[in-house]
Amino acid sequence: FLYNLGGDWFDPQTHKATLNTPAALAAFKLYGDLLHNYGPPGVLNMSWPQAVAIFGQGKAALYTDADSIYENLLDPTKSQVADKTGVAPFPSGPAGSTPYSVCSWGLAISSNAPNKDAAWEFIKWATSKEITLKTQGNGAVPSARASVYTMKGGVDKFPKDWLAAAQSETGGKQYDRPVVVQVGEARDIIGTVIVVAIEGKDINASAQQANTQFQAILDKEFK
Repeated sequence: FLYNLGGDWFDPQTHKATLNTPAALAAFKLYGDLLHNYGPPGVLNMSWPQAVAIFGQGKAALYTDADSIYENLLDPTKSQVADKTGVAPFPSGPAGSTPYSVCSWGLAISSNAPNKDAAWEFIKWATSKEITLKTQGNGAVPSARASVYTMKGGVDKFPKDWLAAAQSETGGKQYDRPVVVQVGEARDIIGTVIVVAIEGKDINASAQQANTQFQAILDKEFK
């Protein structure tokens, strides 16, 4: 919502918070209005498992989330509306289509790891073309190895509309949340505006307060 409306969490050049910009306010309002006016009861207390369950019961028309949870929506053993569900990219906005990659889902080696060389060999093996083809070919969460998508057996398990949507989401942001060390605190600050938006209250005042609080985090991290 935020990116497609032309907004961001902060300006990466000036390190100024942008939670109170017109684009950000429009994103908060659109998201809040959708859930306030059309969302299921108790939405403020839901995480993705509860939201998926409501969609799977046929009690919600639309659901937006990461492409990796597609089985929860399209598996007839988990969803009552699997045969009635289609997949599409997130709609474009005034700023065009700006998807994001959940790049936190990656493999890393701790600087304190006692066997870094062995860990690196494992990562190379686990993300190799051969292993990726095997796991993705069995319908596992898709990988970032582009070559496997063009190989026989690499995408056979995935629905065609899901595959088209997943492959269309290129050229967007490389982050889905503020790129700061104190990301937990930043998310809590931003979350207060989202809650206010869903409750149908004054977004402007909440966003201004959140922007000031978030700026304090940025000032500490980019001083």
